[in-house]
Amino acid sequence: MLFNMDIMKNVFALTFILASSEIIAMTSLQKYVKDNFKMKYLILAVLIYGFIIPFMIIKTLNFDGIGTVNLMWNIITTVAMIIIGYYFFNEKINHLHVISLMLGVASIIILYFASDEK
Repeated sequence: MLFNMDIMKNVFALTFILASSEIIAMTSLQKYVKDNFKMKYLILAVLIYGFIIPFMIIKTLNFDGIGTVNLMWNIITTVAMIIIGYYFFNEKINHLHVISLMLGVASIIILYFASDEK
């Protein structure tokens, strides 16, 4: 199995930016709901979901397939949102959340080492 470290670095960096954009949008929506529906939070989320995320998906797909990008994007976003929910929105985390976070991170590591060179 061939492995191209440069391609995976690009995919991971762009996917991390993609996930970060979604994290900001999701956090903005959470603030919108919890902060008396202030429009600035809704507008920020709509701009991110409408413009930044599609642009980042297109950029990321230049390096790898949709399956790899989507898996990494979902796991990074999920891990971050559980942590943000816990620290900023007082959401509860139990041992199953922790196990799922570890499995998610493990799957990114496995994906990283399982990638084929294009």
